[in-house]
Amino acid sequence: MRDGNVIFDLVVHVHNLLDENFNAAGRIAQPFKYEYIKMYKREVERIPPREEFYKIPPNPQGVVDKIFGGSSQIDWAMAQVVPLFELFNEDPEVNMQRVYEMTQLAPNRMIFAGGTDPVLRGLNTALRDITTQIVDLGSKSIKLYTAHAFGNSWRMDDRKLAYPMYERMLELGCNLVQVHKGDPQGLEPLLDLRPDDVHQAALDFPDMNFIVHHLAFPFEDLAIDLASRLPNVYLAMSTWINMIKIAPIETAMRFGKMLSWCSPEKVIWGSETPLWPSAQHLLDLSYDFQIPEDLRKGWNFPEITEEDRRLMFGGNILRLLGMPYEAPAEQLAEAIGK
Repeated sequence: MRDGNVIFDLVVHVHNLLDENFNAAGRIAQPFKYEYIKMYKREVERIPPREEFYKIPPNPQGVVDKIFGGSSQIDWAMAQVVPLFELFNEDPEVNMQRVYEMTQLAPNRMIFAGGTDPVLRGLNTALRDITTQIVDLGSKSIKLYTAHAFGNSWRMDDRKLAYPMYERMLELGCNLVQVHKGDPQGLEPLLDLRPDDVHQAALDFPDMNFIVHHLAFPFEDLAIDLASRLPNVYLAMSTWINMIKIAPIETAMRFGKMLSWCSPEKVIWGSETPLWPSAQHLLDLSYDFQIPEDLRKGWNFPEITEEDRRLMFGGNILRLLGMPYEAPAEQLAEAIGK
């Protein structure tokens, strides 16, 4: 906990970025991905040269340590599958299983979010994935990537591809879908990353909650507009908050626009660990961040309050998951000396 507030990290991954795991399409994206990761790490951690970086094996225990190790104040975290299957040789089911197994390293504090793709996996297989992940693995959410290379993109409002997945999720008692928007990762067309397709899906499925990741930048105004008008659309801080040291004014502008147009009840913090060397380090920077006074005056942006932080850094996602606003029992027991 921090200042008496429960902290929930929405976005945690365990990537397999070994050189041999990239296929032909992935190898084209490799240099971009390396520079992208290097940009975010450059102020806080030395990143190895590219040829060394792509020799580092996936390390679930290392990711767990980055979240909960040392003097971490993070109570909960959600490990998410990344369905960018077109870039890698690895069987997607191996990828999914690795993420699940990582949650079992801290089962009382880490929550599994499955993921699939109705084009790259086929709709029938995607429905099977959803069923297995929710029923057998206890997934509390499903992560989707709609934009893919080579004409494989699809839309969140596709009645034949997307809607059967939402229907299956709701049938199984899971009402939280998350979608990667903006923030290109490889060869996918930029315009396929626009968030406007969430609009009709959210209207057609009022019992489903939709989290749009990355503010869909560079389409952030569209994402903010959607969340301001639709009661079941939420915004994740993932990735853009990682720019807090290298682009503090841009970060402040995004915070300002987001909190001006939307309620703080629509915003959820996530670290994208292991993008940073320590989730706690990013928490320190982002939790204490304040929109500068000149921007608040010049743009009529609100001040970030303690109540805003209580919601954005834990309260909102706990409410969406139907979880009580409290730290894990094991941590509470340690705190009172049991």
